[in-house]
Amino acid sequence: MIYCYIRVSRDTQEFARQIQIFKDRGYYDGSNCTYVEEKFTGTKINRPVFDELLSKIKEGDTLVVESLSRLSRGGVIKTLDLITDLVQVRKINVIIFKEGFELRAGEQPNSTTSLLLGIFSVLGQFERDLISERTKEGLRAVQESGKKLGRAYSNRSTRDNFIKVLEYMVDNNCGMRYACKLLDVPLVSFERKIKLCYERYNTKDYNEILTELKEDIDWELY
Repeated sequence: MIYCYIRVSRDTQEFARQIQIFKDRGYYDGSNCTYVEEKFTGTKINRPVFDELLSKIKEGDTLVVESLSRLSRGGVIKTLDLITDLVQVRKINVIIFKEGFELRAGEQPNSTTSLLLGIFSVLGQFERDLISERTKEGLRAVQESGKKLGRAYSNRSTRDNFIKVLEYMVDNNCGMRYACKLLDVPLVSFERKIKLCYERYNTKDYNEILTELKEDIDWELY
């Protein structure tokens, strides 16, 4: 059995893009494979649909994903451990389109494949961390210049401004009213967006929400 796992955000355009990639590679739902869809971000360690798929997929089956990030399990080591368990222990084929991996059931990956898997996983995490660091550095630079933050944006209620306010709250342990006033972001808009995040990510922990948002790049936060 072939399972095509499609992890998407709530954005339907992103969903359609992944579906088209599978079709372009000859994988059609209900014809020669089964599409398994899930609306969770990659930083979620426990994903109900994916976990259910892992419980029923068996030896000789094939798991196909659009990219290595779709198998994210909350960190590089956990992701690589998952792939190792699937391929070597459970004898399941794993195909990853974007990075070009075709890992055959039971086969020991050669040194080059193992190295590349690690590199791609690390690069994915590095990219997410780099975005976060650049945002914080930009914020500090503006603060040190004495400028009032937020004026450079014609629309002060942007996704980036929302993230900046949230990061400021976390870094300085302050409330949203103070952070919004300092960064010149409308409080009403921020409150509406944070409520959407509570519902989407099922948490009110600001650190967790920040992590989710930086992974969930396709969600426009409307």
